[in-house]
Amino acid sequence: MNNKDQSIANDQMANERTFLAWIRTGIGIMVFGFVIVKFSLFVNHLPSRFFQEPDLPKNVSTILIGIGLVLTGAITILLSYFRYKKTNQLLEQGKYLHSTVLLTFLTVVIIAMSIIIIAYLILASYPLK
Repeated sequence: MNNKDQSIANDQMANERTFLAWIRTGIGIMVFGFVIVKFSLFVNHLPSRFFQEPDLPKNVSTILIGIGLVLTGAITILLSYFRYKKTNQLLEQGKYLHSTVLLTFLTVVIIAMSIIIIAYLILASYPLK
């Protein structure tokens, strides 16, 4: 195997490692969302004697936040697949160009979800009466 072939193989393997890292990131985001939904459902099924207030409201916002995180993880995995395929194609053509579109998108979505979760936690800590 000559140096050019070795370089191409290294680039392809690096692309695969990056893709697998994105898959792990997407799965991690999805798991976090799943845990939020399951915990919310668990709390809603506890007997009311465990709470100071007799009526425990159904917490739809927690479920929506969890579903939003699961969707974010799924979108991350889908977009990382498209990025992997595009990068693979460009590497085969010898025309690879670096792109930060996926990173920018994911950063904006995760910051938005973080702000929503922080706002929810603040509002849940100080209920309006």
